[in-house]
Amino acid sequence: MKNRLNKKAVRIIILLSVIFLIYNVIRPKQPGEVRVKDYMPNKPMVKIFDGGFEGAGSVEIIDKIRGEFYQKKTLDTAAMGVAVYRVNKDGYRLVYREGETNQLKDDYIDEKSNNNLILLRSPIKKGISWINDDKSTYKILSVDEKIELMGGETEAVKLRYRKAGDEYYIYFAKGLGIVEIESEMGSSKLIEVRYDVEDYLLKLKKEEKKN
Repeated sequence: MKNRLNKKAVRIIILLSVIFLIYNVIRPKQPGEVRVKDYMPNKPMVKIFDGGFEGAGSVEIIDKIRGEFYQKKTLDTAAMGVAVYRVNKDGYRLVYREGETNQLKDDYIDEKSNNNLILLRSPIKKGISWINDDKSTYKILSVDEKIELMGGETEAVKLRYRKAGDEYYIYFAKGLGIVEIESEMGSSKLIEVRYDVEDYLLKLKKEEKKN
């Protein structure tokens, strides 16, 4: 009786070992999951762009990151503005925007939402498309687009944005967010990233007082 039980136990162990071998060794490994959250800025930073309005460049200051939310303050030759984004497993959304302001507050994350635009959605796969409430359409053209960025090569998610006859190509890089925007009128591309956010904001406040 004991011999029969031992043989049965041995068979079960062998069967489990074979299943483990097939599942973990022989079966091809699946590619790692690409998460929308991987494409948001991963820490406070100052992003400096060339091109843009009148070719004068622009500066984006990511100074607040709180859970699923982060805020971006933008400075260019035209005006100052702020945007708040919410990034989770479902999508990368612009939830608040205030443009052309003369003075920026410290924190906008708790402001009541005045936007709901999906800039990047899950799953991140080539061919996925969606339409926002403002009739803008987005389509993922590539998830591993090779682009030159700050003296090196990196992979980016490439989107096509269309609205009212306008067409743009938007590139997201991991840990940085949007790094390039192209259109018929030109492009705006990230050329430098700095992490001295507090010093940069202090310098701006001093310049505001002078003016």
